[in-house]
Amino acid sequence: MASMAARGRGKIMASKSLEDLVPEAKKNAGKVIEVCNQVGFDLLIYCTLRSPEEQAKLYRQSRSWAEIKDKILALKDRGFGFIADILDAVGPCTGPHVTNAGPGESWHNYGEAWDAVPMVNGKPAWNYLNAKSEWDAYGECVRQVGMQWAGDWTTFREYPHAQLRQGGNPLKQYKPDEIRAMLSKRGLLVK
Repeated sequence: MASMAARGRGKIMASKSLEDLVPEAKKNAGKVIEVCNQVGFDLLIYCTLRSPEEQAKLYRQSRSWAEIKDKILALKDRGFGFIADILDAVGPCTGPHVTNAGPGESWHNYGEAWDAVPMVNGKPAWNYLNAKSEWDAYGECVRQVGMQWAGDWTTFREYPHAQLRQGGNPLKQYKPDEIRAMLSKRGLLVK
């Protein structure tokens, strides 16, 4: 069972613990951190396992109600009503666009992805252009351990994101019952 015990107001929150990653992703994270240190900078992994509720909040924060409603209906039509209910239940959220993945659509929800930022002079270097060499070194490390770096994506680059699987949306790769079982096994379905 994952160590994700951080709960706020009865809801499961995002984790930053490497212990919450599946064994292969955890091992790869350790290698990436080690190589980044050897290259000359620290790497802060700030998000590993993310609950479907937290993913829904991130997804909703930059979208109109019409777009969210369409997503809810599409999820229900495909048999993912339990995911659609999560997206609906989190309510309105505001903030910048940070992801194209709704709840269940991110490998974070399965412990197979992390988000990280290079540390330059003891501070997170959030802007790619201000720390291009460190970000590119991070990306190369991710590739070298056989993972996918979202800094290589062409439609929406997410420089912090690394994931174990080369494939995209888990909801397109697994049936609703399989997704329910995967999320339940990790303790991420609160119903």
